[in-house]
Amino acid sequence: MSDDMDEAPGNERPSKRIVARQPQRRPGQVRFRKLLEALDQLLETNQVQDIGLYQIAAQAKVPNASVYHFFPSAEAALLALADVHHKALLDLSSLPLPQPPTRWQDLFRQKMTAAAHYHNAHPAALRLFLGANISVEIKSADVSQYHRLVDARSRMLNHYFSMPVIPDWERRLATYFAVVDGVFSISYIEHGFIRDDYIADAHLAGIAYLRCYLPEIIAARDLAG
Repeated sequence: MSDDMDEAPGNERPSKRIVARQPQRRPGQVRFRKLLEALDQLLETNQVQDIGLYQIAAQAKVPNASVYHFFPSAEAALLALADVHHKALLDLSSLPLPQPPTRWQDLFRQKMTAAAHYHNAHPAALRLFLGANISVEIKSADVSQYHRLVDARSRMLNHYFSMPVIPDWERRLATYFAVVDGVFSISYIEHGFIRDDYIADAHLAGIAYLRCYLPEIIAARDLAG
């Protein structure tokens, strides 16, 4: 059966996989995106635990079978949407800065602020990543995202600065991202978004942690040549 055809849930064997069935053909890819957009819209006003596959189908205005064709469970749909936002956040983290930073602390501040603004502009990302009812699977996906962010941030730091060798640097940097997310989560749970004062606090907390391992001043590279 092709990706762009509806399939009744009873026609498939029960699957223990939690991952979505990725479409290969363009019609299926269009329908897949439509379903994820519907889920994204539902998360603007609904808690994660209150959304099921039938609600996604109704929001997307498609038959229930279309949802079951791609997602064996609501958790699979949530993970697929989390992947969309993770990729967007990773792309944002990897973008070059408008001006080369003179201090490594400024690089972190600019990137962290951009991530906070992305979350505030996408209520689904707030609920998925910072809410109180995050599933084990999404938490696991978040850990994988930390590793991707660590790689991107390390490359950016090495591009702008003559970075020293820091023992166990990858773990330190992953912990920095967890510290920032922890402060973001407090703001979201208490206020429904990431407030500016919490963004400032997240920066202070993250930089205070990194200062345990990084020198205060790191020479910037000459990028003029």
